[in-house]
Amino acid sequence: MKHHKLSALAGAMILSLSSAQAASILDTFSDGPGLIQTDAAPYAEIYLPSVEAPGAGRYIANTIAAGVAQTGKFSFAAIQAGAYFTLSDAAIPLYTNLAYGVAHGFGQDLSLDLQSESAFRLDFRYLSAPISLTVTVITAHGGGSPSSVADFAMTVDASFAQTVLIPFAAFVNDAGNPSPVSWGDIDAISFIASGPGGAGFAIDTFSTVQAVPEPASLGLLLAGLGLVARVARRRSI
Repeated sequence: MKHHKLSALAGAMILSLSSAQAASILDTFSDGPGLIQTDAAPYAEIYLPSVEAPGAGRYIANTIAAGVAQTGKFSFAAIQAGAYFTLSDAAIPLYTNLAYGVAHGFGQDLSLDLQSESAFRLDFRYLSAPISLTVTVITAHGGGSPSSVADFAMTVDASFAQTVLIPFAAFVNDAGNPSPVSWGDIDAISFIASGPGGAGFAIDTFSTVQAVPEPASLGLLLAGLGLVARVARRRSI
């Protein structure tokens, strides 16, 4: 009986290590369609309630500047077929926004504790052209206090399937914020992408990546497993 208890303890320790890799955020865009399309400035937008999405909804918008808007020349975004799609006409530069939480006056505080996570992950199905991607996170302090905002900007090259990791350590706090963003209380997340006319892409999954355990923590775990194994061997003799 004691041997079985020790074996169960070892199994639980191993299970806790493997289950720690689960993501705090996982949006596969698989819970229902939504579509916006515009051929007039300045933009079209929609808020889509979603059981799957962080904060129970997604905000999507596509923008066309007044100087380039032309009748019949469109830009659109859609949630369908398990992906977030967007595409612009060849005459219209791409400018699209996917957001969660309180950004843009829609939704509710996410109140996400991401302190055990290390990065956002975007799994692209394809990108037809290079895009400039800016990711923003917000901590809404409430009580009339200004929100804390941090950003990270990058270029994503055209390709078929690729995964983009956006490390939390790369985010830079906006100038003038009274306090840093709290990764223990993220209330809004926004992705803004821009690209040339005719550009488009599809995102299969938005998720987070768990931080790798510190070497000291791994050492303690391995030492514990070793102790369990030695005791188990003695009990079996």
